[in-house]
Amino acid sequence: MIFVIDQNGRFLYAAEAPAGATHWTAAPLPQPCWNPRFKGTRIRETGEWVGQWEHDGEPVPTAADLCTRIDNYADQARQSVAGDPLRAVEYERAAAEAQAFKDAGYPPDAVPRTVAAWAITGRTPQEAADSILAEAAQYAEVLYQIRERRLEAKELIKEKLAGGAIDEAKQIADEAITAIQAAVTGVGNAKG
Repeated sequence: MIFVIDQNGRFLYAAEAPAGATHWTAAPLPQPCWNPRFKGTRIRETGEWVGQWEHDGEPVPTAADLCTRIDNYADQARQSVAGDPLRAVEYERAAAEAQAFKDAGYPPDAVPRTVAAWAITGRTPQEAADSILAEAAQYAEVLYQIRERRLEAKELIKEKLAGGAIDEAKQIADEAITAIQAAVTGVGNAKG
């Protein structure tokens, strides 16, 4: 007989129910099972156990748990906007070259390669530079929003947990994650 709990504590089942057992299932349970304990007896003749699993509820999250969760979502959000780190470098270089091109008055004989690469399908070098700068401004704004919300939420979580307000701390984490996800929608590679 096999009893399995996944690494998140959400999957508990018996491969086959022992005779006379109650509360066993061959499918995942709908609720998470934290700190499971088996309550029952062992049948001497067969060596099987008869009883059920009980749990003592969800563990209290720590500030580190909730802050790490927010940091992970922020990392994913930044990655969804920029893609891989080298693409973020590419975008930064394109924005810097587009800004220099604009500052120089869009000289037609000195179009930077990053701008020229975007001056396609009828787009002029000036339109390409302006497009790159508009996208860069959106990207910068998203980074500011992610940073502000992430750092603010982490401090609020620490305060709430220090005061014993566990549910409020979890709500702050959830709201921060929702705000971070909303910030990246439609920007950069997250356009879909």
